[in-house]
Amino acid sequence: MPFNPGFVSKTDETRVQVLEPVLERHRGKTFYVTEKLDGTSFTAFLRDGQFGICSRNLWMDERDETNILVRVARWLKLEEGLRAVLSARGFQPAVQAEVIGPGIQKNKYELKDLTLRVFNVFDINCYRLVDHPVMLEITRELGLEPVPQLGTLVLGHTVDELVAFSEGASILNPKVQREGVVLRPLVEEHDLDVGGRLSFKAINPKFLLKYDE
Repeated sequence: MPFNPGFVSKTDETRVQVLEPVLERHRGKTFYVTEKLDGTSFTAFLRDGQFGICSRNLWMDERDETNILVRVARWLKLEEGLRAVLSARGFQPAVQAEVIGPGIQKNKYELKDLTLRVFNVFDINCYRLVDHPVMLEITRELGLEPVPQLGTLVLGHTVDELVAFSEGASILNPKVQREGVVLRPLVEEHDLDVGGRLSFKAINPKFLLKYDE
């Protein structure tokens, strides 16, 4: 069934190629950088006592073990983990991640097993994304791993420089070009020119050429 609670289906980042004025406005600000992964979008959440699993646009039947996202959530005991976060931190959490591995996007990273990498944690009570340090803490509490962390960057780059910066090998497999990088401030911030959340991506042109995307 269609499901659109806002924190699930929205694309969070905009390509830097259209953001020259935004880059200039935020010049000198520190951003954390992560590898953009080519997987399947996944959200697990706890709302009003109900555990749910979503793809980008659909709410899954949590009883359907033929569904790969349901199997991953059960294997990682995410319902129990999210209830523990609620108990410890006092808010209803949602975790957004990429599922990668066999059977997902041709398994470009040549992984042997399915895995999940977290890129957002959402506080449903306050209807906001938690800041990056808190996201990392909660990810550890859940026994999960975040998307590959590439350090921080003080923004002072042109679009061309950020596109060049996006090039490089994936942390998951050094034989594979990464899809790109995502830049976000350490403390969540909004910018109307990027559609809300201050977040943007630079896509690796070598990845696009290899996979004709």
